[in-house]
Amino acid sequence: MRAIIATALGAAITLGGCAVQRANLAERAQSEMIGMSKKELLLCAGVPLRQERVEDLEFLTFSGGGDSVSSGAATAVSSKTVVGTETTTRRYCEATFVLKNSAIEKVSYQGRTGGLLTKGEQCAFIVENCLKR
Repeated sequence: MRAIIATALGAAITLGGCAVQRANLAERAQSEMIGMSKKELLLCAGVPLRQERVEDLEFLTFSGGGDSVSSGAATAVSSKTVVGTETTTRRYCEATFVLKNSAIEKVSYQGRTGGLLTKGEQCAFIVENCLKR
């Protein structure tokens, strides 16, 4: 029984560590991608979900992520009755790149992009191929 608990705890810590690394990657992208050309963005992130032009600015929006996070709770009412609830939240990111003269000026994120300590981690799936390791 202890081995099962230790394995589950180790897996949770490992997965949590990956989410923190993705959150850091997404945060880096908001500064390191400034100045990148539109061509470079399309080569590394693919084709945008939406694009719009307003005066001299171009807005390219990409969608990514899609992890689901579940939590549950159960309460024993008696020795034969258990009441339980479960909540599932889908995490996702919409990353919008603002370009002027075909170069990125700003990167912003919207959506349920991560947890309390991993804000933006779902956005890493969009930008990870655009950053140098």
